[in-house]
Amino acid sequence: MIRRIGIAGAVLCCALIALAQRAGTGQIDGDWTVTFTIEGQTVSGQMTFHTDRDELSGTMETAHTGLGRLQGGAWSHDKLAGIYVFEHHEAIALAGELQDGRLAGTFRTEGIDGKWEALRASAPR
Repeated sequence: MIRRIGIAGAVLCCALIALAQRAGTGQIDGDWTVTFTIEGQTVSGQMTFHTDRDELSGTMETAHTGLGRLQGGAWSHDKLAGIYVFEHHEAIALAGELQDGRLAGTFRTEGIDGKWEALRASAPR
């Protein structure tokens, strides 16, 4: 009986620790400098992220796209996904992950796929 109580206590303790941990292990809140590469062309801009558990919000702006807001953003296990919506540019679907302090992944806009990479522009907020 004492052994069962001990095992139950250990299981409960592990479950509480797991629930207390954030879904994304890395921290991406703050400002990032992003470079998009598509069909041999590059465009640079700024991104800002804010995480709330596994929800991700933020903005992105380049000279080409103007200002866009992240919709349906998700952040989990160092991976992100979402769609940036702009007033004067087609939406950009973005997916990527945090590795070695940088964000990188793929995107799709105007029916074309490309790659992107972002480096932290400021300390996390």
